[in-house]
Amino acid sequence: MSLHEISSRLKRGCEVIRIVLIVSFVGMVMEFVFAYFSKSMILFTDFVHWAVDTALEFMSMIALYYASKTLRRFSWGVLYMETFLMLITSIAIISFYIISFVDYVNNIIYSANSKVTTQNPLLSLVTLSGGFLTLYAFAILRKEYEKLRLEILKSEYTHALIDVVAAFISTIGVVVTALTRNPSTELLTVIAGFFFALHSITNIVEDAARSIIGVEEDKELIYNIKLKLSELENVKVKNVDARKIGSFYIVTVDLYVDPYTTLIELNEMRMKIIRMCRSVSEMIYHVDVRFYPDVEKYRKILKQKRKGIKGKSV
Repeated sequence: MSLHEISSRLKRGCEVIRIVLIVSFVGMVMEFVFAYFSKSMILFTDFVHWAVDTALEFMSMIALYYASKTLRRFSWGVLYMETFLMLITSIAIISFYIISFVDYVNNIIYSANSKVTTQNPLLSLVTLSGGFLTLYAFAILRKEYEKLRLEILKSEYTHALIDVVAAFISTIGVVVTALTRNPSTELLTVIAGFFFALHSITNIVEDAARSIIGVEEDKELIYNIKLKLSELENVKVKNVDARKIGSFYIVTVDLYVDPYTTLIELNEMRMKIIRMCRSVSEMIYHVDVRFYPDVEKYRKILKQKRKGIKGKSV
């Protein structure tokens, strides 16, 4: 597969996730509006879940966007900043929610006349609409995955399928709570929704750790890349780094080359190395190649030239 085809697939994948991001944003705003006016704890929990998922989609879109720039160096600085901001935002949302959740639980436990916050069964239309939005996102992601075969889309549609289940549970919880006015039913529904939100925030924390700290280094992948690069002539491998972002890898290859190698030769070598790395694993979406002059070889050439000059002078 050519670099142009790889870049086209990644750009299309980025466009798909952008569509899903818009869908997620619409669902988040819808849940917030109805949660604010109804004061329903179930809807408020759903809003938190939507907000965290929207942040997760945004992070995936940014990472895939820069990965699609196959002929440019990967913008780690921008990714670090975006990841950090999304992480802080998500933690702030969850922290605010936990404070509200603790007050909600204390009200149920210590108040003699505690009432459910979800009293209108028609609010189930909100969670049901959210479920259909998620199902729509799932259908798009699944369809595009079949075309592009990008693992990140598979990961996204699997997550969307889980969110459809979450929406179904919330819908049942809203209806049963509103009809029975049972605080225990509402509490169980809220806890279930909070569990799904925590699952999403865990994904954000893991992605942040992988991209910023570089944990979970795939030693086997790095070894296979080095083994593949050993086929090159007149090149010494200085270092190979493979960082996982979500469900794909960004690889950096540092090489020692002959100081007298021309720019045209370096460009051809770079293209070849990118193709070689991609042949090792389809999970490698972007490859940065950096060249360094082989100082030892340069010194040997200088010594040989000096010896030649001395020989002629004698």
